[in-house]
Amino acid sequence: MALRSILPSPKSPDAISIPQTHTPVPWPVPELVKNGLSSISIGAPGATVNIPVARQGSTRSTVGIPGTGLSWTEQGSRQSVRDRQQAQRPAPQATSTEQLIAEVMATICGPESVGDALWRQGLAQMVIDFDDTPRNVREAALLIKSPESCELHMRRAKGQAATRKASLDILRAVQTVLTFTHEQGWSVRGDG
Repeated sequence: MALRSILPSPKSPDAISIPQTHTPVPWPVPELVKNGLSSISIGAPGATVNIPVARQGSTRSTVGIPGTGLSWTEQGSRQSVRDRQQAQRPAPQATSTEQLIAEVMATICGPESVGDALWRQGLAQMVIDFDDTPRNVREAALLIKSPESCELHMRRAKGQAATRKASLDILRAVQTVLTFTHEQGWSVRGDG
């Protein structure tokens, strides 16, 4: 195998390129710049692909006839480094807002859930109507006054993070109201 030398690259004055030798190189050839690795060229004489690693630009494919000076280079679509990195990352499997709303509603509604005590037995309305209800408890009871108001609160949120926060607001309100009604002796802990 022939020795390789490091020479200034004609592409960029800051770049150092390791030129191909007459012996085909079985490994990728890096192009180094003063800030680090710029791109990697993969292939043998006559056909190479230059992939940008930490530089702006697109993939460059070159096909040619060795020794003749004839070659054809095609530039791929231009993508930023960040776009290429994003494309390589797997998409996170996040719960959709509809799934989140459905899960919360299934948790608090139904005959064997806290919704039975809150709405069918009237605990939420009792808290609202009681004169000595603390302000934070009354606000929590107004937020969860009915199943529809709970769902509406979550649906008003814009985006997944806001929907998640709204669902936590609902669950905290349920907990606050049930704790207060238990302290007043209106409900049994088994209700919630």
